Amino acid sequence: MNQLRQLRWFYPGLRVKRWIALIIVGVLLFGAGFTFIIGKNIPLDVYNVVKATLKKPGAFGITLAFFGIVFIIYGIRRLTIRFIKLFLPDGDKHVVDMLYEEMYLRRGIRIVVIGGGTGLHTLLRGLKQHTSNITAIVTVSDDGGSSGRLRDELNILPPGDIRQCIAALARSETSVAELFSTRFQCEGPLNGHSVGNLLLAAMTELKGDFYQAVKELSKVLDIQGQVIPSTLSNVTLCAELEDGIIVRGETNITNSTGRVRRVFLSPPNCQALPEALRAIQEADIVVIGPGSLFTSIMPNLVVKDLAAALRNTKAVRVYVCNIMSQPGETDDFSASDHVEKIIGLLGKKTLDYVVVNKRFPVKQLERYRKKDQFPVRYNVEELKKLGVRQVMIEDLIMEDELVRHDPEKLGAVIMNIARQAVPMANLRRWPAELEKLRENIMGAK
Repeated sequence: MNQLRQLRWFYPGLRVKRWIALIIVGVLLFGAGFTFIIGKNIPLDVYNVVKATLKKPGAFGITLAFFGIVFIIYGIRRLTIRFIKLFLPDGDKHVVDMLYEEMYLRRGIRIVVIGGGTGLHTLLRGLKQHTSNITAIVTVSDDGGSSGRLRDELNILPPGDIRQCIAALARSETSVAELFSTRFQCEGPLNGHSVGNLLLAAMTELKGDFYQAVKELSKVLDIQGQVIPSTLSNVTLCAELEDGIIVRGETNITNSTGRVRRVFLSPPNCQALPEALRAIQEADIVVIGPGSLFTSIMPNLVVKDLAAALRNTKAVRVYVCNIMSQPGETDDFSASDHVEKIIGLLGKKTLDYVVVNKRFPVKQLERYRKKDQFPVRYNVEELKKLGVRQVMIEDLIMEDELVRHDPEKLGAVIMNIARQAVPMANLRRWPAELEKLRENIMGAK
């Protein structure tokens, strides 16, 4: 069998034999040239013919050696490119990207991100520029839109937030990643469903397990890191309002007009996946948010063993506060109100850093005011009284029609916190030299 496999090198069309032959010719030319240069071990009749014809055998030898070196270099270069293309099926990817991933991203710090919705995959897009050691722990309480329909019809966990995180962590924005996020616009039962949601549903049916489906589709998109549901239990998010009314379902909570006192899951005894708990234990940094406080962030924190892991981790814990308030959910909430709700579940001194936005575009704010949405105000002293070690006041706004986090700015802030707070022993995989290398490579690209 091995002998038959070796014969495949001689199959036509491989575009390998020609470059091997060129290298062999180059070696022969260089050897012959070197022999003429030193003037030894040359048959006398050959030497006399060359001397009579060219007068200078040494110069002839230099010429042969020069062309031999050119042939060798060119043959090796073409052969190398041929083999590299076998491992670069994506035409948008280059050798520099592979070197960057191998030397920098795979040695980056270990980051766990907890949340859901648009805020989570925004942060993931920024972080994947700095490390591929990312774990996204995602809420599974969504009951609206395509996710809600698939949940009701197929009795599976809602795939929407999971799908967005997988797409956000894809190594390159290929047509496959775009297809994953494409939503059907048509008449009939497919209307509103995204391709990624349907693929997750189909893979769940095939594998018989939602988490296995997530892992399989993560491989298809070759994501940087891993995406883990906060629990595999089919839970319903519930909220107790300040007037004592219980509201069931994420969509109903968002649409309610009452102020939320607390949220909880039904059934309450759901468990986190061991992979999620292990990731939190081994993390250098755990980032909570950004995202809807009561419907994207807290559904993860009310999973009891997940909250316990966050309390006990040695990682630096960071909360990224929302930029704008959300009608019916966080009206009149300050950054301190957000933090107070979180530490109410996790305990005091469980948030080391809080990241808030300092700049608000005037034109966009006027449009948001009409929707009863306002900037989340902050007070550094109030936050520190709640046990926060440091408040990072940064410009996080994306230059867009919407007031939302910029992925690159937010990712840079998290990495800056890592440089300040993560023990140097944990950063031995991520020295300053690699940061300079990253900047040089990104500049070259």
